[in-house]
Amino acid sequence: MKIFVLVMDKINLLLKFLIGFLLAASLVILTWQIISRELLNTPLSWSSELLRYFLVWITFVGAGLAIRYAKLIRLEFLFTLVKFPPKVEKGLRGLAALITIGFCIIILMYSIQILEIVHVQKSAAMHLPMSISYIAIPLGSLIMLLNTVVAWVEGVWDMDGGEQV
Repeated sequence: MKIFVLVMDKINLLLKFLIGFLLAASLVILTWQIISRELLNTPLSWSSELLRYFLVWITFVGAGLAIRYAKLIRLEFLFTLVKFPPKVEKGLRGLAALITIGFCIIILMYSIQILEIVHVQKSAAMHLPMSISYIAIPLGSLIMLLNTVVAWVEGVWDMDGGEQV
């Protein structure tokens, strides 16, 4: 299991770089879009579409990373309102992890079906396959699923309220 965690940590590091690159590229493209539209009076036809693609990728890949590092909203409000016995709290945290895994599996299955439908469609401005944007959904779901397992194994969702032990 330690090898699985190490492999996922390496993958997560690459994904952090991907998100950083997409954010930096978005800033450059958005800045150029504004300069082009306002100063040069020649708006870019492709920039808003590419920025939407980047946003989809950042959202789904980022959600997978957020699960790994326990940065998503969870059941903490429940545990602060009601003091459960330690075993009950641990069980509820495990149940939350199982529900998350089930949710990720459902998204993964349906997003693959959608991907099969849109792979022949082209985007309006750039004429790229729509699957480039849509593949972020199953990829992000898979990352969320695997990172939920890693977080559960490492005890991120354990009794410490979300902090790694």
